[in-house]
Amino acid sequence: MVESMYGLAHVLVPRAFTSLQSELDRTLAPFKRGGEDAFPRDKLAFDDATDRLARLHRAKFRLNIDGSLTWLDGDATPSFDLRLTRLAEHLAACRLDTFEGMFAEIEPDFDAFVRRFTDYQRRAPETGRYGRWLNPIGYWDWWELGGRFNGVITDDRRPAGAEQVISSGPSSGRAMLGNIVEAFGTRPRQDEAAIEANVELVETLKLAGDRDRDGGLPTAERGLPTAIVLPFGYCADEDRWFDRIGWHEIRPGTRTALGGPADADFQRLARAAYELFSPLAAAGVAYHF
Repeated sequence: MVESMYGLAHVLVPRAFTSLQSELDRTLAPFKRGGEDAFPRDKLAFDDATDRLARLHRAKFRLNIDGSLTWLDGDATPSFDLRLTRLAEHLAACRLDTFEGMFAEIEPDFDAFVRRFTDYQRRAPETGRYGRWLNPIGYWDWWELGGRFNGVITDDRRPAGAEQVISSGPSSGRAMLGNIVEAFGTRPRQDEAAIEANVELVETLKLAGDRDRDGGLPTAERGLPTAIVLPFGYCADEDRWFDRIGWHEIRPGTRTALGGPADADFQRLARAAYELFSPLAAAGVAYHF
């Protein structure tokens, strides 16, 4: 269930929890996208952009009069590394409304091109390459319980709330909520409603999958999630998240952890996870990637 750059994750948690916010925080924390601002260096890997930038330097394109860019090479694609405003400023200084050619014609020196037209200002001293140190298992920018998939996991679909009380957002509200729970032994009704709509027993998900399969119904049309996150501590963090996003490969360790064959696809591994963790619960979490 992928919409734009949003996904639905089934995050496996204990059936009984003191704080769902705390359970989701610790289960999802290793998969936050980020770099040295969020993780120690030993948790990061170098994302090498040098070859990608070299292809961009040689790619043929046309800058149109409306400011849009058209790639003329069959294998050339727009790059998030490129800063179009800098190109527009350069052409305006040259009194050109349009341009057709390569960046290598505008700036033949590759390193100068990178500094002028991308956000990379220098090569990493450790590698001598352009790139960033990033979390190699970073899959989300932010998440919230339910969100745009509010009630999907329980088959009780509801409009997304204006403000989700359980999320990866600022923590001040969470602290106040925790104080209320501690003082009065209860949760605000909004919190209760969000949990009721977006937490399901894994056993129920497994039975629903059995019915869909036996009835010949395509499971993907009945709420198959984008990702499944295995319980905290069950196996290595890098093997706990698997999804059905085309450019992500399912790790061999995930298949091993779920007892699946080397060629098991997402749907087969999802079923294995539901069988293995049927005593647990699953929280339906909307995430942006």
